[in-house]
Amino acid sequence: MRALPSALGTVEETPRGAVARLRHDGRCTFLHADAGGHACGIHQAGGHAALPLTCRMFPRQVLHDARGTFISLSHFCPTAADLLFDDDRPAAIVDAPPGLAGDGVLDGLDARDAWPPLLRPGVMMDLDSYAAWERHAIEVMTRSGIAPRPALAALAGATARIEAWSAADGLPLEHAVRDAFGLMPPPPTSALLPYEPAVKRWLAARLFGSWIAYQGTALRTIVRFLHACHDVFVVELARDGNPREAIRRSDHLIVHESSSQSMATLFNDSP
Repeated sequence: MRALPSALGTVEETPRGAVARLRHDGRCTFLHADAGGHACGIHQAGGHAALPLTCRMFPRQVLHDARGTFISLSHFCPTAADLLFDDDRPAAIVDAPPGLAGDGVLDGLDARDAWPPLLRPGVMMDLDSYAAWERHAIEVMTRSGIAPRPALAALAGATARIEAWSAADGLPLEHAVRDAFGLMPPPPTSALLPYEPAVKRWLAARLFGSWIAYQGTALRTIVRFLHACHDVFVVELARDGNPREAIRRSDHLIVHESSSQSMATLFNDSP
């Protein structure tokens, strides 16, 4: 490996090609803190089109499946993190604005030719039923007056009931999803800490368009992943008591430093 310094940053030649070199703290050498505006040296020199694909995609996290394209955000991005603390608008699944969707190819997990997500090991869902579970799960995770842990517990309970469904019951799976959430005991309400609504919206963002839905072996794998996300946040919050920065560090670890397939394997049921 050899490094090629430039006026803008440093490129390393590796066996797989040239890559931007990182500083000891993990910061890209092309990213200049004192530049203002577009602090990236590559962006300054060549514009958005000159950026590497990973940088052009940031902070988008993209899933393609037979239903369409789904975009969530990495909240390591400071602007995206700030949006979590905006209480003026309820969390909702919406059509992506042009500025987010862009006009080119969106790089992400391509599951368009994959089987639908698994309900439980050996049993597939249909996409309409999975979409219904995702919508109801996001509603539970962002419901007002419920702290993150009770919301996660309620989601786990509803998911366990759905996973017990059998075609022999004579009820379509999508109806079973609706009934499981409709008959769910109301989670206990309480006075939330000021930052907890933002944490719940962040968890909902990690649920939406989840790659783990296709990499895991059951719906409960996604729920376990969300529990792990919250546990990581709690640890990060204990470092400095700053919830915004704790979310950013958590997303950096979960989205950018970890393999989603490895996490899915970790949270699957043991064989």
